[in-house]
Amino acid sequence: MPWPALANNVGDFALYDSLLAGCADRVVRGGLLDVSKIPVPDAETVAYTSELRAKSNNPLASIDATTSHREDAIEGFGGLDHGQGALSRRSRQGDDW
Repeated sequence: MPWPALANNVGDFALYDSLLAGCADRVVRGGLLDVSKIPVPDAETVAYTSELRAKSNNPLASIDATTSHREDAIEGFGGLDHGQGALSRRSRQGDDW
């Protein structure tokens, strides 16, 4: 998945992406992961993504981004959100990958 252009303009999206990737790599390589160490997105990223989602559902809303950039950012954050949830579930259950 390509890097969403809007990710450079909001909160700590890049940091969240990097930390989450490190956690996933550790688990995939067989390492243990404490649930409390799994990163969560910062408030600014969550708020901006919520705004993008709301505006993408409302064709009359204006936002400072093209439709494709909005969709890329929503998809990118959704992927990270999904990954964070999967890591949390696996870490709580102690399942192997």
